[in-house]
Formats: sequence, C-alpha cells, structure tokens
Amino acid sequence: MPERDWENAFPAPDQVDGFWGWDSIHAPRPLTPLSGTTVWPALGQGFTKAMGEISCLLALDSRTFNYYAYANFHGVDTGAETPESRNARYLKILDEFVPNVGKLWREEWQPTLVPLFDNARHADYASMTDEQLWANTQGQFEDLVYRWTIHGRINFQLVGASWFVDFYNENFHPEEQTEAYEALQGFHTKSVEAGRGLWRLRGLIKASPALIKVFSENEPRALAAALVQSDEGKAFLKQLRDFLEVYGWRSDAAYELDDPTWWEDPSIALSTLQGYVNVGEDADPDVGYNRAVARREELLARARERLKDDPKKLERFNWLYEAGKDNLPVAEDHNYYIDQAGVVILRLPLLEIGRRMVAKGTVSRVEDVFYFYRDELGDAFLKAGDQKALIAKRRAEHEAASKIVPPPALGTPGPAPEDPFAEALVGKMLGVGRTPEPDKDPDVIRGIAGSPGTIQGIAKVVRSLNEASKLQQGDIMVCQMTLPPWTPLFATAGGLVADTGGILSHCAIVAREYRLPAVVGTLVGTHTIQDGWTITVDGTKGIVRIDKRT
Repeated sequence: MPERDWENAFPAPDQVDGFWGWDSIHAPRPLTPLSGTTVWPALGQGFTKAMGEISCLLALDSRTFNYYAYANFHGVDTGAETPESRNARYLKILDEFVPNVGKLWREEWQPTLVPLFDNARHADYASMTDEQLWANTQGQFEDLVYRWTIHGRINFQLVGASWFVDFYNENFHPEEQTEAYEALQGFHTKSVEAGRGLWRLRGLIKASPALIKVFSENEPRALAAALVQSDEGKAFLKQLRDFLEVYGWRSDAAYELDDPTWWEDPSIALSTLQGYVNVGEDADPDVGYNRAVARREELLARARERLKDDPKKLERFNWLYEAGKDNLPVAEDHNYYIDQAGVVILRLPLLEIGRRMVAKGTVSRVEDVFYFYRDELGDAFLKAGDQKALIAKRRAEHEAASKIVPPPALGTPGPAPEDPFAEALVGKMLGVGRTPEPDKDPDVIRGIAGSPGTIQGIAKVVRSLNEASKLQQGDIMVCQMTLPPWTPLFATAGGLVADTGGILSHCAIVAREYRLPAVVGTLVGTHTIQDGWTITVDGTKGIVRIDKRT
C-alpha cells in the first residue's frame, strides 16, 4: 500500500468551502470512521437545532478530514427577516434564556436523558435478531442528535459566565485575570461525586497492608488479576465494581466509540487509584472543593462590599452572578450524561454487532465494527461478505493519521461573527482563533493563563488515562486536553500544561478548583516537553519554561 502524503492530504484554502477549525480540545486524536460519521455529525445537527430555537444567527457544520474532527460555525439565512432584526430578537431572547439554563437543565432536560441511558444499558442485545439489533442501534444513533440538541442549549450558559466575568473585570480590574472565574467555582458536581468515590476506594487501600502491597508491586493491567487472588482483593474489586456501575460509563475521549469505558476496563480506574496511593491527605478532593467554595464566597463578599454604595451596579452584579453561576455544575454534569455516558452507551449494541460479524467471517476483530462508516455498516452487518481487507486498509490509515499533527484550521477565514455565544464558546472555552508566536527563547512555551501561581516540577506527559499511574505527587501533568474523567489526576499533579483549551476549558476550571498553576492552549506542550524534564509553570502569565532537559 503506497504511503499517503500527509503533508498534502489536507485541502488547501481554495479546496474547501468555509473555515474549519480542528476541535483538538475534545478530539485531539483521529476519530474512527463510525465515530466520525455518527457522533460528530450528530453534534453539529444538535447544536444547530438548539441555536435555531433561540434565533441565533449561527449554525454549526461538523465533519472529518483525514479522520480528524473539524467544525465550521457559519451564518444562517434569515429569509424575509433582516439580519439586524433577527439579531435584536436573538439578544432579547438571550437575556431571558441564559439565566434559566441551569434550572431548565436540572428540571426538564437532564431528567429526559436518564431513561434513554437506562434503556440502552439494560437492553438484552444478545437475544435480538440481527434486524432487531440493527433497528435498535439506528434508534440510538438518532438519540445522539437529541442529546446534542440539549447540549447545544446548555452551551449558552457560557454566555452568562462571560457576562459576569466581563462586568467583574471592568469594575474591579483584578491583578490576576482568572479571579473573576474563581467567583464562579466551588459547586457540587458529578465530578466532585466521582472524586469522592475514588478517594473512598483509596482509603480502603491505605487501610490494608495487603492491598498496598498489591498496588505497589503490579502494573495497572495486572492489578485486577492480582486482586482476585485473595478474599480481601475480591472484596475490594466488589467495591470498585459498585463505583463503576455509577461512574464507570466514561472514557478518555468525548466523541470516540472505540475507547473502552472504565466499566469495561477497570484497569483505567485502577491506574488512577495506583497514583492515589502515594499522595498525602491534602490531596483529598474535598480539600480542593472546600477551598474553592471559600474562595468564591470571599470574592463575592468583597465585590458586594465594594458595590454597596452603588445600588444599580450591585443589582446588576447580582443579576449577572445568577446568570453565570450554573456554568460550572452544568458544564461538568452535562459531560457525564451527554459527552460521556450518552456516547459510550452505544458501545453495547455495536460490540454485539461486532461479535456477530466476527462469527460470520465478515471481520477479524470485534472492534473492527468501528471502522465502518455509518451508511455502510447496516449492509456489512446484515448482508455479510468479507470486509477484512477494507478494514485492514482503514486501520492502517487511521494509525498513520495518529502520528501527525493536523492543521489547526482549513479554508479561508471570513469576518469573525459578532456573537456573544461564539465569543464565549470559541474564544473562552475552546481557546481557538489564536496562533501564538513562538518565543525567541527555545526554552519558553507561551499559552493562556489558566490558573494562577508558579511551580517548578518534573514533567510527565500523560496522553491517556491508562498512563495515570506514572504521575507522582507534585509532578507537572502535560496533556493534550482534559475532560471530567481526568479530574482525579488533579489531586496528584502539582501543576498543568495543556495543548488545548481556553480560560473556561475543563482543564483551566478544575486547575483553579485545586489551586494548581496551569497554562492551557499551548498547542505544542506534549510535542515539545518530555517525561523527566524539569519545567516551571507560570499560570499567572501563561508561560512554561523548560529548566532542564534529561
């Protein structure tokens, strides 16, 4: 098979319509064909539907180029209505809609997701005929659009957070640009719950010399087999399984169906716990949570005291705080129900399809099912026929794609949309639209100040949660991105460097919760820094300095 010329494999600006940005914060690795033609397009459809519901002038197209996820925000046709008239109506709706997003999520939208998950989880796929199994899977593909529509609605909570931050900065001019965001943190979330659960399991290990010995002498992949050798280990595995029944429907990525879940592969959680064993009690997630609560209350009290002689400004401050305060809990909890469980639950019927295709001789491995495109999977499954050569070719292409860094953008940029939602999502959360110039000093990497403070430590490049155990207390975690399943690692790390993300990204938010210096949006951190190097992270200035190469 001739090797693809990856340098010229991506379209030139005149070869693609619109301006497409790589969603490296959620999909830093290439998507398998099935993920790229089910999960990713459903996101664009759902977001567009949600934006249209409140008369936003934007729509979102999502597609893959050489297996990488790219998105294109573009204007919509307003028909007989002038853009100016629609925009005025949209801004009025925003004022009414944004402050209620959190309540709508808790009381109306999130409750509808639970039965979808429960039905998919408890379905007896093995007893279905091929036709029934395919029909069920098709229905779950359609459920993705519904989930992403809800996600599109709650995205507007970012606008409330952005409004609050802008008011805070304009009136108080804080020395640290992250201060206003700290006033929006310290809330109970599913990530807080999961962190407490893991910490409780860590306590069981610490209380048992036998369990400590097992965790200190085995690699993560060997831990389950080692634990099952004793009654104490079996009892621990039962506790772990109970935890995973609730919090194990997650994986490394947001859009990838080929990533095993914690529920399927307990070694991922065991790797995290292995790193937990050697950390001190101050790494208890409740320590960071309580500190974040105290900091939020301190900042709010100080702000209200400064505004007490200006009733109108104080009233505006309180209104904006109410509009923005749900940003963190909604951002964390929607990920549990939509980005994580709402995607990985599809693995259950798809793996059953894969097993049957192996039995028919269609493919060689169960996971080959993820290398079909959506529009060809039905025929490949129901009509059989040897597809091994096709899958081998796609696997080889996908593997080759994983070894490159794709262009951050494709096409020709037009005028930036003047839209508060686009500004909050694309700029403050995703951190895209910026291309920092390389520093003249090769030992300096510039990014976005994500969480204040400065720390020097040993760098550990963590590209997946399977590598969690190599992170020792105080190490600087260098990663492509983080999502809520990564939150427990913040209790071990001394600081963070991320390739992607903006000041409202998950990595930046959680780093501030844990009071860890963090620089996000470096673009090149994981490609430049190596394990064992000594680096300094200045999360106040957004600078990473390489102090010593090993």
